[in-house]
Amino acid sequence: MGWKEILGFEYGIIQAPLRPDISGPEFVAAVANAGVLGFLRAPDWPFVSGVILAFPHEENLRAILDENVAALQVYWRKCSKELVLEAHRVGIKVVLQVESVEEAREAINDGVDAIIVQGREAG
Repeated sequence: MGWKEILGFEYGIIQAPLRPDISGPEFVAAVANAGVLGFLRAPDWPFVSGVILAFPHEENLRAILDENVAALQVYWRKCSKELVLEAHRVGIKVVLQVESVEEAREAINDGVDAIIVQGREAG
């Protein structure tokens, strides 16, 4: 099953979350209107909201869960099973960015809906 089937958008293509000055609402709306999954930096919606778990994120996470965005994309730390369950309770898909096979296995065991695989330092 691919991204298209898992997350329900037209094309199996995603636009990675970029700096807020690049992945702003206008850019992500244009991407989404083209049938591609657009990633917007937290806490905006109704697109995917990205959260860096290595930095203070509790307030952004609460806003994302309260606003019921389509998907939550997290990276730079392990996504807890509790966070996945909380997101699923309100109908939000969870996408985790991982750097290793071991992290991917853990993410699958924790119930994430999709995985983004990257090298170190997003390379």
